[in-house]
Amino acid sequence: MSGLPSTLRWLNERLVFERLLRGEPASRADLAKATGLSAPTVGKVADRLLAAGLIEETETPTARAHDLGVEIVRAAASPSPGRPSRPLRLDRTRLRLLALQIGVRHTRLAALPIAGPADERWPVQFATPSTAATFARRLRRAAERVGALAGIDQPWAVMVSVPGVVDEEAGRVLLSPNLHWTEKADLPKLVRGVWDAPVCLVQEIRALALGQAVAEPEGRDFLLVDFGEGVGGAVVRDGRLHAGALPLSGELGHTPILGNDRACGCGAVGCAETLLSRSGILQTFARAHPRSPRTWTALARHVEANGIEPWLAETLDAAAVVIAGAINVLGLREVVVTGALTELPPAAMNRLASSLERSAMWARFGLVICRPAPRRRAAGLVAAAIDRVLMPAQGWQQERGRTLTGRTG
Repeated sequence: MSGLPSTLRWLNERLVFERLLRGEPASRADLAKATGLSAPTVGKVADRLLAAGLIEETETPTARAHDLGVEIVRAAASPSPGRPSRPLRLDRTRLRLLALQIGVRHTRLAALPIAGPADERWPVQFATPSTAATFARRLRRAAERVGALAGIDQPWAVMVSVPGVVDEEAGRVLLSPNLHWTEKADLPKLVRGVWDAPVCLVQEIRALALGQAVAEPEGRDFLLVDFGEGVGGAVVRDGRLHAGALPLSGELGHTPILGNDRACGCGAVGCAETLLSRSGILQTFARAHPRSPRTWTALARHVEANGIEPWLAETLDAAAVVIAGAINVLGLREVVVTGALTELPPAAMNRLASSLERSAMWARFGLVICRPAPRRRAAGLVAAAIDRVLMPAQGWQQERGRTLTGRTG
């Protein structure tokens, strides 16, 4: 029972923080009504979060919306002695976090506030190398550029998006078919050699799903499928990222496709991503139209002019079968698609959606949704920082002997 007060304090802080995660400023009265906490408790929590630099006061008018269906009302100022309190929101002013995206072709960096990014921008990038030593050198140079642009030298945390099979808890890449050098590298150690801060690895598709959940909190249950250099998926249930018993999830790209004889970087033959990834689709396009430029722009223009030809229809139908198998098992009816397919004319997404409807079991009883969305990786990395560094389930993480709420901004 000795840990009960600190646990209650964390729960109260998390309740207030999650309300502010919705993005709208809220008064202390709004927060008390939304969380069910007493006004004095909310006041104490707000003071701690303000002192820690996690939230800030703003002059923006607030709107209060209760989850139980009460209509939105303007927050009215009530007469009180002294200076009236101002609405609160997550800190948008100070850059506290570093987001690092290790991609197959490029590595990108961005400095971000606790409130997350207003849009997806990566101001610093370099070509992803093929060795850990070269990566470390390029990262140090990139860190200097980030420091010069954003004025951030000591971030509170560095969140790293990585492809492949990732043991996030252990901070290891177990398998990366397109970046094999990361399997042997101690990525957290490499990053800590540049910044003296907590470093967390986040599997790249899980980061995208987290970002989608934050951007559209009304979408509580969905499967996010991303088409890029590979094909991956991640599940969100009740607004939270699903984690299985193993550090393995959403590997849709390594589902074998009958009749596919293409070799995959994972060592197998016939994996879906050899057909459905950006490079896989371009390879099929080149076979069907050998005289056309082998670029994504040329492919998009060709689809715009000619519609869904048989070779592309077969590709999209194969994707739908893989996705349908996943949602049939998971018991989900909404699929959010990000990445390469969303860059093609709408006819491609329409074909995928109609094929998915034919293949998914739930479509026989109800509605199956398949819709495009932009990639929100940076927002997902900020959300991961909140869950794993700033406000993990066991309470506020100790950093060099001090809690983050013990900071003075």
